[in-house]
Amino acid sequence: MRKGMPYLLILSLLLTCCSIFATKAEAADYARGVEFSGNAATVWFKSAVNTSWVDVHYKVNDGVQQNLRMAYNATNSRYEQAISNIASGSVISYSFTYNNGTPAYDTEVFTYTAGSTPPPSSGSIYDILPSSIPMPPNGAVSVKIMNGTNGAYTDQQIYWGVLGINPANNQWSYLDLSGNLIPISSALNDAPGHLTKNGINYANIYHKVSDASWVTLPKITAGRMFLSVGTPLYIKTYNDGFAGPDLNNPTDPNRDIYFDFAEFTVDAAGYHGNTTRVDGFGFPIQHRLVNKSGAFDQTTGEIESETRSGIFAKFQAEVPAAFKSLATIQAPYRIVAPSHGSFAQGGANANYFAGYAPYSTQDIFRCDGALTDAATCAAINRHVYTSNDWNNASNYYQAAPANYYAKFWHDHSINRLAYGFPYDDVNGQSSYLEVSDPKGLIIRVGW
Repeated sequence: MRKGMPYLLILSLLLTCCSIFATKAEAADYARGVEFSGNAATVWFKSAVNTSWVDVHYKVNDGVQQNLRMAYNATNSRYEQAISNIASGSVISYSFTYNNGTPAYDTEVFTYTAGSTPPPSSGSIYDILPSSIPMPPNGAVSVKIMNGTNGAYTDQQIYWGVLGINPANNQWSYLDLSGNLIPISSALNDAPGHLTKNGINYANIYHKVSDASWVTLPKITAGRMFLSVGTPLYIKTYNDGFAGPDLNNPTDPNRDIYFDFAEFTVDAAGYHGNTTRVDGFGFPIQHRLVNKSGAFDQTTGEIESETRSGIFAKFQAEVPAAFKSLATIQAPYRIVAPSHGSFAQGGANANYFAGYAPYSTQDIFRCDGALTDAATCAAINRHVYTSNDWNNASNYYQAAPANYYAKFWHDHSINRLAYGFPYDDVNGQSSYLEVSDPKGLIIRVGW
């Protein structure tokens, strides 16, 4: 009886045939890369399309080409192939064949030199040269997320995800690594690769800092970039929006997660965005915006030398007694804004502003309800409401009652610019940045 061909030979022939008959890949279909640790390399492929299999074709230092079917890593939401016995300096040449539905596609050949590239995401936000920022397509922005945790977290432990409205179709969407806005839905919570916590499924719209050096951010309305360390956030998506973290809900799945966020819109007039402390503080963030000529290059957020532990200690030392508990009620995860603490209705400081202005303390801190005039709300929070000059910043927060929570963030932010309450942009005091011809947006996660 004739013996069958060896399994590995059959697989090799099949993979080779797939490669021969596949068509050219679209770069927007996927992200890819190589991670190197010790003497092992992991080649990875993350699909943005309808992919059910991926083959990798690689060789080390011009050796024999290997053709293997990659395994799907559900934790990382990507296909992976480990390669052992890789010495520093070894050159890995690799390409992929993958499906998008029925058709198969071949990628170009990529190369990676083991151990030659230091982590690209660490260091100071000011280390990034404007000339090194990739030029984005017209109307878009090149975005980089930096690891400024000084070793507390690796690039693989820092997560980010963008949600917002796609102005092209008015649909709530998330940003993939290829710069596409993908519509969200209720079904996304149960899609392959979804997240689960306490038996409940959540949409996985997140990436790691290690996944990409730069990502293209297209035009987007009401965009929010969620940032977290150690674990992604657990956010429910729906056809018409999403349910973000609720600091007032003690059972919210994100209460025991270190997270923060930035806000932005990209439209025909350019980029408009900011960091914010309106709801709370999770960890230091810097937010740098550079335009195409390099003439505009500004950074807002916490001063880069500020550490997370230092900020917690300084908050306790610098704010009046009524505000100190804001750094303890949800510790160690965050410092909350007054409206999420003892200044809320029914709290110990619920009447903090009583007698100073004809509005409730809650409306003053939130700038809503009966108090929606921006200038008036800002003047009360800054304790200049009864003065004749609301625009002299040197007079802000000089006496009680005042929003000393907001004052603290101004004292510890670059150029004293911060969003400590909803209308902190009055008189140019906020961390808001905008430019008509954006090139690069750099967000640095500190610790």
